[in-house]
Amino acid sequence: MSDNFQRPQRLSWPDLPMPTARIAAFAYVLLIIYASIYPFNFNVAVGAGIFDWINAPIPRYITSFDVFTNILGYLPLGFLTVFAVYPRLKAYKALLFALLLGGLVSGSLESLQTWLSTRIPSNVDWWANMGGATIGALLAMPLDPRWLSGSAFQHRRIEWFGLHTSGIILMMAFPFAQIYPQTAWLAMGDWGGVWANQAIWKDTFNFAALEIATTMVAWLAAGSCLAITMRLGAPRARLLLTLLVATIVLKALFSGMQFGVDKSFLWLTPAALWGMIFATLILIAVLQLKNRWLYLVALLSLAGMILLVNFFPKNPYYILTIQEWRQGRLIHFNHLMAWLAWIWPIGASLSLLKRLMRSSSI
Repeated sequence: MSDNFQRPQRLSWPDLPMPTARIAAFAYVLLIIYASIYPFNFNVAVGAGIFDWINAPIPRYITSFDVFTNILGYLPLGFLTVFAVYPRLKAYKALLFALLLGGLVSGSLESLQTWLSTRIPSNVDWWANMGGATIGALLAMPLDPRWLSGSAFQHRRIEWFGLHTSGIILMMAFPFAQIYPQTAWLAMGDWGGVWANQAIWKDTFNFAALEIATTMVAWLAAGSCLAITMRLGAPRARLLLTLLVATIVLKALFSGMQFGVDKSFLWLTPAALWGMIFATLILIAVLQLKNRWLYLVALLSLAGMILLVNFFPKNPYYILTIQEWRQGRLIHFNHLMAWLAWIWPIGASLSLLKRLMRSSSI
């Protein structure tokens, strides 16, 4: 071995803050505030003390749904907090900060709920919220500094999406836009209240075939719109398949919370399943086309989805689902998700138009 040989040193990843994580944590706190005290109809003359809930007896009836929901709601806050305070706070210091932040946010909102006639403050909810924040922080703590500093995220973002953020926003919003029931699986953009005469065709339809068609054009529209926002070297098919799996898991999770665990996949009808499979196979083939043809597929499928969702008769199964949907559970969260499904096609259309104006991208 040569005397000049030197053993390579282990590289130390730079400890850098992650501004995006701080923005995401702040935005998530605002989301929690909205979901906890909306519609903000405060009445300070209720006669109860703002901190009475702390020493209140444990409620006689505590459902597993309420406890699980409170834990799940604060889990992302704890997770994002560890990223947001890095590298100033690490390891158990970050865990303690996430616990304190979750307790402070939850405690403040429980106190404000004292003045809301539609809410009941509870110390059980407060403990569940702090438990969720703790679990989220514990999940983030073992991650490598490359991820905590955001360097790995930034590298992947530039590698897959370039400097544009519209594709990332659309991709992150897509799974949540599927939580609230739609006319068909993966369909969005039900603007029924906008049209004076919603259903043009009054004849009897084969609703299974209609559901297959709607699911197919919906997934083709979403997949092609998202693929256009990615760079040519990005693993488009793999990213879209991962997104589809994540959407299925999230939909099953919230369906189980709303209807019961035994009905987690009730929405995945045979028609929806086959429509999703057919569209996935077509989408994988379409991804091999040049961008100009991918634009055409995106525009046609997006228009087809809007047409099928708004101007064809509603599936009786969908109408029954809406009637049985438990609005009392996560009612304000459901309201937000319904709006998200309403505006997602608009955001996708604006993203397409913005890129069409760049002639060099086609």
